[in-house]
Amino acid sequence: MEHGPDSLPDHFMPARIERIEQVTPLIRTFTLAADPQRFVSRAGQWLDLVIPQGEAKPFVGGYSVVSAPRDDGRLELAIKYADHHAATHHLHTAAREGDTVYITPGQGGFFFERGMADNVVLLGAGIGVTPLFSILRYVHESAPDVNAHLVYSVARQDEVLFPEELERLAQADNIDVTLTVTREAEDWLGHTGRISHSLLESLKLPRDALFYFCGSREFIEDMATLLGEWGIPEAQLKYEKWW
Repeated sequence: MEHGPDSLPDHFMPARIERIEQVTPLIRTFTLAADPQRFVSRAGQWLDLVIPQGEAKPFVGGYSVVSAPRDDGRLELAIKYADHHAATHHLHTAAREGDTVYITPGQGGFFFERGMADNVVLLGAGIGVTPLFSILRYVHESAPDVNAHLVYSVARQDEVLFPEELERLAQADNIDVTLTVTREAEDWLGHTGRISHSLLESLKLPRDALFYFCGSREFIEDMATLLGEWGIPEAQLKYEKWW
């Protein structure tokens, strides 16, 4: 059976890995360059990525784009190490700068664009923050009239993705960032514990916002329940199921 790039559906395109960087103990970022005429993605969308394996079956993974939309064909992925997922394991252990992978354009209904709302609340747990980062960067770069509040939960402080950038973004008049650490928080002076009713109440979040949330299955179910109990209509809830 043919497994090479020529056998991929037409919407896949080659992308060169320009840069690989270890940004937390378990997360690497991958900067990819694709054809700017072919690669388009809205803030918050994900893509399929294929790594050819010669005659063997290729490795396939789905990853959220962490960068804001650009028009030069470049994009960034932030991927957490997993030894049980072939594509992710390869990217962490064998991929090199200069390698070619194959990607789709951005996919899915989990995205934000100007005109959809004046306020967005972004609730993320762990690596689930990646599509929310894309939205936050987009708001910062292209939608100064939109107010965005990121509430971001991690198990340990060293798992926070792009902490210096978050600090800088939070200085913008239209962006707020709240971090909470759920474990091993002895040296942490900020919020602790999971995202909860009491935490959200304390932040005085706008009730008319679009609420985007992404994380584990348990986290998504918890947030859908919590926000429903908080009186947020289903039409204002934006989430993606990976199962």
